[in-house]
Amino acid sequence: MVNTIPPKYASNNARKALECIKKGSKAMTPVGRARMRQLINREKLSRKDLNDIHKFRRHKKNAEYKGDYCKDKGAVAWLGWGNSLGDDDFSEWARRKLKNG
Repeated sequence: MVNTIPPKYASNNARKALECIKKGSKAMTPVGRARMRQLINREKLSRKDLNDIHKFRRHKKNAEYKGDYCKDKGAVAWLGWGNSLGDDDFSEWARRKLKNG
């Protein structure tokens, strides 16, 4: 379980966040942007990474948006951490990996 490759959908979600940032979004902390790059590149995830990803689910309430999600910092961050908008699928994937590992 340690050094698990993130699923393709998490990489694709993070890529959407990067596109928003390229358009001028100021979303995400330096830690979040580093996570985004890690997911885009599908780098191996440690147990600590998985734990951090799972804990990020507490921000789901900030990912609710109307209209252009690139204008919503919470939605961009949610994508950057690998989750689909409106779903905490990647956070739950990380939880399952932690539980089964």
